[in-house]
Amino acid sequence: MSINSYVDGCSYWLSHEPDSPGTLDHDVLARIHYGTDLTATQDPRQINVALPQMGGAPVAEVWRSRRSVEHGWADGLGYAHNGEVLFGHVRLDEPELVDLVRATTRAYLRIDLLLRQLGYPYWLRMWNFLGHINHGEGDAERYRQFSQGRHNALALKPGFESRLPAATAIGTQEGGMTVYFLAARDPGAQVENPRQVSAFRYPPTYGPKSPSFSRACLKQWTDARHLFVSGTASVVGHRTLHPGDLLAQLDETHHNLEALLGQAGALEPAAGPFRAAGLKIYVRPGHDHPELLPRVRRLFGDQVPLLCLAGDICRRDLLLEIEGLFTATAHSASAQAAA
Repeated sequence: MSINSYVDGCSYWLSHEPDSPGTLDHDVLARIHYGTDLTATQDPRQINVALPQMGGAPVAEVWRSRRSVEHGWADGLGYAHNGEVLFGHVRLDEPELVDLVRATTRAYLRIDLLLRQLGYPYWLRMWNFLGHINHGEGDAERYRQFSQGRHNALALKPGFESRLPAATAIGTQEGGMTVYFLAARDPGAQVENPRQVSAFRYPPTYGPKSPSFSRACLKQWTDARHLFVSGTASVVGHRTLHPGDLLAQLDETHHNLEALLGQAGALEPAAGPFRAAGLKIYVRPGHDHPELLPRVRRLFGDQVPLLCLAGDICRRDLLLEIEGLFTATAHSASAQAAA
């Protein structure tokens, strides 16, 4: 049985479906399998991420389309598009990451070239999964190296800090790097969090180049709004709060998400409220807590589609990170009635 998150006025929707192998339906833009039992596939819409699922029967994250889907491979990148959005991915094996800065820059430039060639030049959402993300000391840490490489690619565009996509960067226990992404023909709006320093403005204590992503990206479709929320954690200003306390970090993360939703809602006050269409929670391995999921359900509701994954957070003192897709109608019922 699948759990769908469908909103009228948009050409795609997200569902969590039983994670079983098989041929993908014709309407699939992307199917993301999370687990360590990774099987290679020739279908460019199948994406494998080496993160174990926590709790419950395993599910796949499936993005489906109301329009016909074209898909293929180009320069080692798998992609699928429907005339409105494009989903794609690239995989780099560990031997390709000897120079992680250079490899990341080249991967992002390849992605940008593909998007421009196919007519989807606007990045909405990026997901980055890097093996052993916290290995290395100081600026040699792999996450800092990745951040520098990403910055080198994105900074080639003038004014890039005003058009950054939402993003997540999580560590896997296996080597290599997997990046998957969602892009569109028209831009979204960058949203920042009033409780946090924008990631691209972090001081140099966090690395030679600040992380290049927005706190969220708001996309207006015909009759719907989608808010793609970046990986969000227990960070206020630019500092980690509650190190070592998983549940306190969860509560602080929830405060950050509430502030971000308020900021996004203020961009169009007459529109309907946002609701969570799908959440992913990343928990640092070895730090699960029996009260985690019950508290998540109390905070976000029992009906929200939820994936809980074991993965390393980009900062060593963070134990948990939450990302999500939030949806809303373009205009509230009262506004529509008044019109």
